[in-house]
Amino acid sequence: MLDFLKLLFDWKDLFNIAGLDAVVYAGMALVGTALFAIRLAFALLLGIDGDLDLDVEDIDHGAGFGMVSIFSITAFLMGSGWAGLAAQLEWQLGNGWSAAVAGGFGTFLMVLASTGMFAAKKLTREVTYDTQTAAGKIGTAYRAIPAKGEGSGEVRVSISGRSMVVSAISAGPAIAAFADVKVVEVRDDQTLVVEPV
Repeated sequence: MLDFLKLLFDWKDLFNIAGLDAVVYAGMALVGTALFAIRLAFALLLGIDGDLDLDVEDIDHGAGFGMVSIFSITAFLMGSGWAGLAAQLEWQLGNGWSAAVAGGFGTFLMVLASTGMFAAKKLTREVTYDTQTAAGKIGTAYRAIPAKGEGSGEVRVSISGRSMVVSAISAGPAIAAFADVKVVEVRDDQTLVVEPV
């Protein structure tokens, strides 16, 4: 292991033993690992994400998701470099097979990093909804709703495809909790007007 690390930092010997490919893989591995360590240090110690999307929006995975980012490039460099070195120095593969292993593993890590970032961004995405989509829907009184003009209660109803609990008033008689209701109107203040089903 110590010989491998000495060889990794002595690029002249590395070139003489394994050729230019190994030197390129060593450079990719060291640069990728250094960038990853710096990014990790910023994230853990300072709470700074520091990832910049390079806006490859042709791959439509949702708003604000780019396949190429600093994080995914770092993952590609690190994975390709270490896999290429292992293929040449440890597994004794030829130049073509080493390049295939390096490219394949680097691409795998790049896709994995991009997918992970997409999933993380999805968790923090602000969800918007339109209360007007509740008009005409059937829901359930979550809390008793007094008769028209006597106050408000709450209903559980589907809004923009999500089940939500919102403020509601009755269009007529009082409605008991857990009774089925129909939304007849959506007010500007996002209060629903409901009637018993």
